[in-house]
Amino acid sequence: MTLSIRQSASPAGDTVYWPQGRPPRGGVVCLHGSEGGFAGWNDLNCALLAANGFVALAHNYSRSADWLVHPDIDDVPLEGAETAMLYLKAELAPYRCGVALLGHSRGAECALLLAQLLAEADSPALPHAVAAHSPPDKTWPAFIVSDFQTGRPWAGDENRSAWSWRGAHDRTKPGTLLGATAASYPVLISQGTEDEVWSADMARRLVVRMTDAGRPPEAHFFDGEGHVFRTDARNREWDLLFDFFDRHLSSSGG
Repeated sequence: MTLSIRQSASPAGDTVYWPQGRPPRGGVVCLHGSEGGFAGWNDLNCALLAANGFVALAHNYSRSADWLVHPDIDDVPLEGAETAMLYLKAELAPYRCGVALLGHSRGAECALLLAQLLAEADSPALPHAVAAHSPPDKTWPAFIVSDFQTGRPWAGDENRSAWSWRGAHDRTKPGTLLGATAASYPVLISQGTEDEVWSADMARRLVVRMTDAGRPPEAHFFDGEGHVFRTDARNREWDLLFDFFDRHLSSSGG
């Protein structure tokens, strides 16, 4: 018996999960939330994607954090995720399939923000699709773990940027609206109605804003689910994700 999934490493050190024995159905760059890239959830999601035919790259945008210590999300250069997109697009070009961004929580914020910045820049790293689980509808301040643990979740400074772009913060500062311009790429949003971390109202505002901008997302609200879905809802969400990625990544021309 042989493994159905193989791992490789990108030049930047991100782990890439490859399906074996069949052509890829598409590629996905996965972005973790405030649990950190070393917490394991991002790699688990990548393994599940690979087991179902997608090449998945686990991008740890907080790589400077110590092992098994929750990382800060503080002035993170979005160019790291842009580089991951370019790498995976190049790797999958022979298969003529597209590459998507998948983000959870703060990773969903990162995915939506990065995609709209790449669109503005007409970057070749622009994703073919974006999937966002439990997204906010605007950018939030830096997440400093030591402050959060003492009851100050935003480092005592609501103006401190979580993200940077091209060395600046004018387009990433806290309060920057997400989804305010029409997107050229499809977006899938999944959200629990009882999310205790990010209110479902934020996702609802995001859906309205994107619809008003001319590109309504595919939005799925899961009644009674929190920030982390229970097993049945998680299975339904994966079915929706696989269908979404199949429709928008397979044989896209890369």
